[in-house]
Amino acid sequence: MVLDSINSKAENRVENLVLNDGEFNLKRIILKSSPKVIFIQAAGPCNSNCVFCSRGNNYEIFDLEIYQKRFQDKLLPFISRAESLIFTGSGEFLLLPEAEEILEFFDREFPMVEKIFSTNGSTLTEKICKKIIQSRSRYIIHISLHASNYRLHKVLTRTHNFYKIIEQLKYLLNLRKDTGNLEIRLIFVATTVNIENLPNFVRLASDLGVDRMICYYNYIYIPTQKYLSCYFKQELTNRMLTETEELANRLNLKIDLPPKFGLSNYSNVNVCREPWSQIMLDAQGHILPCDVSEDCNESLDGKDFMDVWNGPYYQNLRRGLIEGNCPCFRHCFRANPASVNDFRSHVIHRGRKESEIDILWGDNF
Repeated sequence: MVLDSINSKAENRVENLVLNDGEFNLKRIILKSSPKVIFIQAAGPCNSNCVFCSRGNNYEIFDLEIYQKRFQDKLLPFISRAESLIFTGSGEFLLLPEAEEILEFFDREFPMVEKIFSTNGSTLTEKICKKIIQSRSRYIIHISLHASNYRLHKVLTRTHNFYKIIEQLKYLLNLRKDTGNLEIRLIFVATTVNIENLPNFVRLASDLGVDRMICYYNYIYIPTQKYLSCYFKQELTNRMLTETEELANRLNLKIDLPPKFGLSNYSNVNVCREPWSQIMLDAQGHILPCDVSEDCNESLDGKDFMDVWNGPYYQNLRRGLIEGNCPCFRHCFRANPASVNDFRSHVIHRGRKESEIDILWGDNF
């Protein structure tokens, strides 16, 4: 009976993923499929103080018991039909007192669903590494490192953990040699402080033997982060991106890079897939379509999941992206690479009026 139940869930999951792809290709506004990717904002304590941090003073630490009481029954059938479950949110997920319990719970309930989480790497203890390797689930771990050497890492994160992180990362990479259930990606948040280090970061990623290196531009959350933005060093940034791309090709390392500045032509823009494929929610049920979206003011609290997934907010967002006239298209270079040349695309819009961003663009802040 247990095997039959697992097989049935697997079949439903495959059907949902295929249906979701089809509905996106047809640009349906109202979907019969549920999201391929579900983010749970599992904010935790933090042992870093990164210069580009998004963390404010109002982050609520994730509580598994609250999640289970309020949303487990509502979410369970949709997580089981998803491709990936991502633990996101500010702070260090693995510093949560119940981090191991959280991993065990979702591994037990949804073994077929890929699990993804980010860490600064300092909390990848031997115990945690073994638990992940022995899991029934496939894991993808994003290691937020941002620098190839101790000194620069210290400047960016205000910690002394660089050598500890590298040793723990090497241990995890060695531990996974005989398994196929783990992918490791190094994350580099590009700023004016570390952009020249990007090629050396690629060399480090290649030497370690990770699966992929991902580079993002930093977003401006607070005014003091303004001049960390690569927007203010466009020529240098473009040169480093070109050098990095050429180096990664020689090293046969998979990489993801953000768009360059000031190009005469950008790749053909396809409609951003995220409003068709993913949903983010916290333990209180607040909803976001992605990490850089504008204010949403939508909640799962008191509503059925599909009523939110196909509610007015998501319908308007999908329609706006198809028509190319919504804020996502104008201000997000993931949806529209050419918008990288607009300062507003480098600022988090949630909680801000356009007039506030105009002030931030000027010198009066």
